[in-house]
Amino acid sequence: MKTLKRIFLAIVIIVLLLVIVAFLLPKTYHVERSTVIKGNKVLIYDLTSNLGKWDLWTPWNKKMDSTAVFELIGPDGKVGVLRKWDGKVIGNGQMMLTQLVPGELVGYDISFQKGKYKSQGKLVIETTGDSAKVSWIDEGDLGYNPISRYMGLFMGKMLTPDFDKGLAGLKKVVEERKGWPKIEEKLMPEQTVLLIRDSAGPKTYEQVLGKGYGEIMKFAKANKLQCTGPPFTIYLKYDTVTMFSVMDMGIPCDHAVKGKGRVRVEKIPSGNAVVAYYFGPYDKTGPVYNALHQYCKEGGKVITGGPREIYVTDPMTEKDPMKVETDIVFPVK
Repeated sequence: MKTLKRIFLAIVIIVLLLVIVAFLLPKTYHVERSTVIKGNKVLIYDLTSNLGKWDLWTPWNKKMDSTAVFELIGPDGKVGVLRKWDGKVIGNGQMMLTQLVPGELVGYDISFQKGKYKSQGKLVIETTGDSAKVSWIDEGDLGYNPISRYMGLFMGKMLTPDFDKGLAGLKKVVEERKGWPKIEEKLMPEQTVLLIRDSAGPKTYEQVLGKGYGEIMKFAKANKLQCTGPPFTIYLKYDTVTMFSVMDMGIPCDHAVKGKGRVRVEKIPSGNAVVAYYFGPYDKTGPVYNALHQYCKEGGKVITGGPREIYVTDPMTEKDPMKVETDIVFPVK
């Protein structure tokens, strides 16, 4: 009996010591990792401030847990947007954007296991020349729970591998995109347009486009229509080997009338799109198309129609080809 009492007393003393030691441990924890990325801080901010794009660079995605279901609630890239997840490996949790300073800071609150564990995180972007230092920080209050205090000792060891993988992923994505033009997702407005359908090959594009736009402008003048935007081409079919295409040439106008001859008057409905803003010669757009396809693939965007080229700059008035802007639009869902 005395032996049992001694064992019990020893256990009580050990537990009390552990509790006392726990309250001597730090009440908060701070984990910080950083990397230097050669790239535009605007792109870095875009990838970090839009929670829907975290799948592109963090390890917390379907590759880590194929059972995970992710949900985005609210307008992405805005304070208050919420990203929820639930999976067998990564468990359940949510992240909410709490602070945004464009090009400089992304702050968020994160919780796991239905709010049982909470912390605050932020990504800080500091520009240095043509590069940017990105620091990923996580901080939390461990409260008065002795177990939480001991867990705080291991937070760095638990978070550091994921933070390092995430920053390496961000660096890879940004540096791969260094040569890309500016790309953004936007809602294209509904437009009334004048269209002519034709086909062309590498030797006839200039002639076919010149004739088509000439006919459209003549039709607009005869019908007292005001052109409300730059000319564009929608590529309906394109052969990458022969570079032969079937296309709709068009110009937006202020109201609808009845078409005549080759000219059709139609409405292009509003819709979601991915847009690349390209500056340079028309015959050098191949890499831009590749970038747009890669962007859509990485972001899970489904291309729903032929690409549209909007000729923002008139090459007859701008003689420097590197200042000629062409917006390339992929309709997506």
